[in-house]
Amino acid sequence: MNRRMFLGTLAILSTLGALSCTKRAPESPQPTGVAAVHQDPEGYYTCPMHPQVHQHDPGNCPICGMALVKVSGEKQETKPEVVSSHELHTTENQLALAGIGKYTVTRKDMTFTVPVSGRQLSSREIAFQVFESDLQVVKAGLQFSGSTSLVPSEKLNGQVRSVDSLVDPSSRTVRVIGVLAEPPKRSVLEGGFHGEITATETSQIAIPEEAVLHTGLGQLVYVISPDNKLRPLKVALGKKAKGEYQVLSGLKEGDVISTGPNFLIDSEAKIRGGNDQTHH
Repeated sequence: MNRRMFLGTLAILSTLGALSCTKRAPESPQPTGVAAVHQDPEGYYTCPMHPQVHQHDPGNCPICGMALVKVSGEKQETKPEVVSSHELHTTENQLALAGIGKYTVTRKDMTFTVPVSGRQLSSREIAFQVFESDLQVVKAGLQFSGSTSLVPSEKLNGQVRSVDSLVDPSSRTVRVIGVLAEPPKRSVLEGGFHGEITATETSQIAIPEEAVLHTGLGQLVYVISPDNKLRPLKVALGKKAKGEYQVLSGLKEGDVISTGPNFLIDSEAKIRGGNDQTHH
């Protein structure tokens, strides 16, 4: 990490320090919960990475060297309003400066793929060994595709016929039998086969991977209310597909969550352990 990136990361942490959800002793006589106001009817220049920088003339940030941007109008808030020990109140401008985006939770069809390897039992039958953790996806009737080791350039398709119920105690895998729609042009018994099984689940709550904060206590997201209050919320996640997580519980359609640097928010906020920090 070069010096500019290092200083930039420190600056984001400094900015997000104002978003802290933990209780702190006041550092100045300014009353808690009252945002500081920058009175400048003609606007001022500031750094997106260092919002504490205020200049009347354009130029570069004295901290990281980034070009300053102009903020127009009066009463530009420079600090968010701390509402409670578990949530904080910000403005649209503060969210933008901290790089915090918004994502509206929706339902969608999700397609999951399970990579598999197996061997050819006959001209059309393939035996796969599937890890037991993937059995939540794999079931009879699903489609699979792949190729044989003998002719890897030939793409083959088929359907899962059966899934065994006996788990191999040493490998923790289950045998799955698939049937090819068409036999390969060339094949050998016990030849290798490599491919993937595909499953689609309809109307699933799905959220971007970057919206999830993984902690020792579980997975968290930051919910953003209509008046820009942020609060941490614990969620139960399912499978992952194409950069999105399936949400099993904790969120509903229409909720708005942060897709910003949640790990930086968490680093500064020092979210405390226990279930009392995640409110529905």
